[in-house]
Amino acid sequence: MKKRNSSVLLICLLVIISISLILYSEKVIESVGFSISIWKDNLFPSLFPFFVVSNLLIEYNFIDILGKHFGKIMPKLFYLPEETSFILFISLISGFPSSAKYTSRLVHEKKISKEVGEHLLTFTHFANPLFIISFIGSNILHNKKLSFLILFCHITSNLLIGIITRDKKDLKSETKKQKHAKKETLPFGSALSKSIMDSLNTTFLLLGVVTCFLVITTLIECLIPLDESIKLFLSGILEMTQGIKLTGSLNISLFFKGLLTLSFISFGGFSIHMQVLSFITEEKIRYFPYLISRIFQVLIAGILYSVLYMTFI
Repeated sequence: MKKRNSSVLLICLLVIISISLILYSEKVIESVGFSISIWKDNLFPSLFPFFVVSNLLIEYNFIDILGKHFGKIMPKLFYLPEETSFILFISLISGFPSSAKYTSRLVHEKKISKEVGEHLLTFTHFANPLFIISFIGSNILHNKKLSFLILFCHITSNLLIGIITRDKKDLKSETKKQKHAKKETLPFGSALSKSIMDSLNTTFLLLGVVTCFLVITTLIECLIPLDESIKLFLSGILEMTQGIKLTGSLNISLFFKGLLTLSFISFGGFSIHMQVLSFITEEKIRYFPYLISRIFQVLIAGILYSVLYMTFI
């Protein structure tokens, strides 16, 4: 009975959305155009090359090489196995949702356990550095110095969460894991083709998710009269980029613009969360620890920012 009621409710909601898409077609087309421009100008250029290279690195056992030479920091700082150093490295330089994509892959290939993957996701929620410095610093806040402070607080708050939530059980359980035989690597041409196709599928998935959330945000704004502050909060909580864009147009001090921007990045918006879910669901990696960590990251990053703002800006 409950399942039937849920289905009826979902159908009614979809009918309302369908009618709204027709009634507010101009606004919807505008939001879709904006999502495509975000994807074309920011997401695709910044993520696609990293996805291709990351897939190739995994194919040619870079995880083992990185773990052997530079992975000692993971057991010491985060109580995680050396293999996880690859996820930290790639998520730092490419940004979300790469940590979810490659954590899920390592769990699938049994290089790390599901529990380790859950912990790893809690503190590898990094925005692409170029997105923060170039797009936010130059186009939104018009202050490169502030963008570097936002980037520092964003990275530091992530790492602090990793240290605060570390658990020696993760390291001990991982050491008991049996070693798996090394798989044969593909010829470079085949590996490159496979990496390109996989990366294209991922980036188009991101485009779809971002577009859906922007359209939903637009329809809510059209159907329900909202105060500017509620509109800002709703936009940022659903789709991070839209919230950041609105923040830049507000008539408030630079301090609060930076704080709001940092908060939206640290939480990520449910658009990013949905992207993460699309990768981790198949491996049954829990989402809840990731969600709670994002809330705590907003608090930690905000405190760091407030303390450091007067010193550096």
